[in-house]
Amino acid sequence: WPKGEEVKEMVVDKNLVMSDAQVLTASTVFYSTNVIDTEVADSNIGAGTPLWLVCRINTTLAGTSGTLVVALQNCATSGGTYLDIAISPAYTTAQCVKGFDLLTIPLPVDNLRYLGMRYTPATGTGYPTGKVDALITTQAPRN
Repeated sequence: WPKGEEVKEMVVDKNLVMSDAQVLTASTVFYSTNVIDTEVADSNIGAGTPLWLVCRINTTLAGTSGTLVVALQNCATSGGTYLDIAISPAYTTAQCVKGFDLLTIPLPVDNLRYLGMRYTPATGTGYPTGKVDALITTQAPRN
């Protein structure tokens, strides 16, 4: 994908989108707008055809939060407690420009039925002008 390419242009199945230009407006933990229901307990959807988690900055972040950490989470039930299965480093606001990959990894093979994202800005005002995308795709990431 060329730098700055819109993530949503590569998506065929909207059921695999967790965040589509999601705004992170305050200094609180945010969860993805959508949760992916694999419809099978212990789905292990990462096995077989390679799948990729892509979490990317859609619109450059601006604010006073200082850092942002994102995590892929899973849970056995839709209303249960979600646990991290992959977590990013803490990225500074200066790093979080349009097209920057926050967490782009092969989808873990062992996962539970429900998948979602957690976004954790450090203290401050959050990112009132920034947006993030997160999705699962079969398209391998750029170098």
